Formats: sequence, structure tokens, C-alpha cells
Amino acid sequence: MVAIEFSSVGSDSGMKELKLTGKKTHSTDDQMRGLSAVLVDGTDVFVDNGAIHAKSRLEKGIKFVKEKAELKNPREIWVFWLTIGRVEGSEKGYKAVQGYPMYIDEEASLGYKSMADSVNSMDRVVRGSVDVSNVPREILARLKNFLKSRETLWEHAKTELQEVLDA
Repeated sequence: MVAIEFSSVGSDSGMKELKLTGKKTHSTDDQMRGLSAVLVDGTDVFVDNGAIHAKSRLEKGIKFVKEKAELKNPREIWVFWLTIGRVEGSEKGYKAVQGYPMYIDEEASLGYKSMADSVNSMDRVVRGSVDVSNVPREILARLKNFLKSRETLWEHAKTELQEVLDA
């Protein structure tokens, strides 16, 4: 994976705008280099690449259970896998996106997420898939606003991704 540099936004088009540039810390498939995680927690939308290894700030200290029914007071959080790279020879832009819900019961320090959904959507994203058909419209609107705020990345995004989020 990639070590993430959380310094201020730089001028390098693309990756620095989402604070995704970094040093390669161990061997990885080139497709994984542009992978990132964007979380939508209520009205808060943020990048947390710890999610790639199930160690986002929201997952720390949480024991994940096998059934969502085990949670008494869960909060729904949407995790989006997102890839950034060169799209059709242009500058770096958003290439692929997929999302899935995760549920956290902070009071009980418990959580639930479908590992199959997480792993399968990550795999599809690194292969270039754009699919957010399972995501509620209000969540998509928050994601879109967040992604559009990184204008250079949005301008050079894959057309299909822009169209899906603009719908």
C-alpha cells in the first residue's frame, strides 16, 4: 500500500489535492497505488486510508460482529473505495468508485460490515468499475460535493463517474 502524507494540500495535480501522495512502503500491485477510501459519516465526508486495512479512525477500538442485529444503536457510515489516476491520457482524475455501508455502535464498541462487500467492491474499483447503484441519493450528493471540491480531479475524472454522480 501507500504511506499517506497528511500535510497541507500541494500544487501537484491530483493526488496531493486529496492528500494521497506518499512513499511506497511495501510491494503492491500498481493498480492499488491510486486506491483511497472516502468515508461519509452523517454530514462529515473525509479521506481515511486506514480503511484499506480495516483501521480507519472510526474502526479503531471497535469489535466487528457477524450479524448487524447484534448492534443496539448502530450509526450507518458509507465507505467508498476510489481510485485516482490518468484517465484517457489526461491529468490525474477520479477513475472508479464503489461504496458499501458499515455500521458502528460506539456505545457498545461494536460494529458490522460485510467483508465480502468490502473486498469485492475494492477489487472492482482497482479494475476500474464505477457503480454506486446501492447508495442512497443523499449520501451520493455528499460524496459528489466532496469530490467536486477537488476541482482538478473532478475535471479530469472518468466521464462515466461524473455522469453517475451527476444523475
